[in-house]
Amino acid sequence: MPQFAGIESRLGKLDDCVNRLEEIRTVSLDDFLGDPDLQDIVARRFEVAGQCCIDLASRIISLEGAPRREGGQESLLALGQLGILEPELAREVAPVAGFRNVLAHDYVDIDYAVVYAHMSQLAVLRRFATSVRAWMKLRQSSSG
Repeated sequence: MPQFAGIESRLGKLDDCVNRLEEIRTVSLDDFLGDPDLQDIVARRFEVAGQCCIDLASRIISLEGAPRREGGQESLLALGQLGILEPELAREVAPVAGFRNVLAHDYVDIDYAVVYAHMSQLAVLRRFATSVRAWMKLRQSSSG
């Protein structure tokens, strides 16, 4: 459906980022901190994944006819308020927006040990994508 075109493409990109980050999870912290190229790759994938989440939240809010939210964290939290996400999942995924902003705007002072630690949160991104897909399926079945 055309209304989901942007959603489907961003879900695909989110899946791609998470899958590629999963492949890197096996690298030790010491090896990660000693490899600036790998640090850049991981930071960029998290930045893109975070932007996908923000874009998805904004589009869903629009399709639901709900008031636009000012920031990415507020948009992700709104998905919990609207019943698109479980409220707990909304609270877990909302910090992704702030982390994305750090990676995009505070790139001079990135603590790569913190970036590495975020790889333990990939399951949250997977649950987010699953919930968005469930919302799409429900919306498609109710529209006809």
